[in-house]
Amino acid sequence: MRKIITFFIILIHINCFSQTDYQLKVKVSGNMPALEFNVDVHRNSQNTKIYFLKYTGENNFNKTDKKRIEELFLKKDRTTAEHKEIEELFDKAKIFSKECFIYSAKDSIIKLSDLIISSKEAILKEIEKNKNRVLDAYQLEVTIKNKNKSEYSYHIHAPDNEHYK
Repeated sequence: MRKIITFFIILIHINCFSQTDYQLKVKVSGNMPALEFNVDVHRNSQNTKIYFLKYTGENNFNKTDKKRIEELFLKKDRTTAEHKEIEELFDKAKIFSKECFIYSAKDSIIKLSDLIISSKEAILKEIEKNKNRVLDAYQLEVTIKNKNKSEYSYHIHAPDNEHYK
């Protein structure tokens, strides 16, 4: 009987650790082109690596992309797909500075990313409640992957102390 109870306790304990493995990406952008940064959190049961990437305001286009952008800029009537293509080419060419920090899995700073992961339903309700609230300010794109590679993403406009607490 003891072996069975011990086995179940170990299984429950392993399951709890597996729920802490995730990757959380937060892309923050504002109404100024050079105001963009990304926070990339890689969490497992032992530690957490947090990468901070800040847009330097510079781009590095390869020859093909530069030629394509020039072609698209010269067009008088661009389609929505072509506007999106220009945006994607600029995003691809952005140069970011990068810093990495490693934290213990028990560090208090990690509680915030854990809270984002565990609050999916509350965040989705808040998004629905504020779906018509679009302000010209900061936007966040939150993407979450767990160790099973399932991924979900949502956009948050103008978070503040009253909305998206």
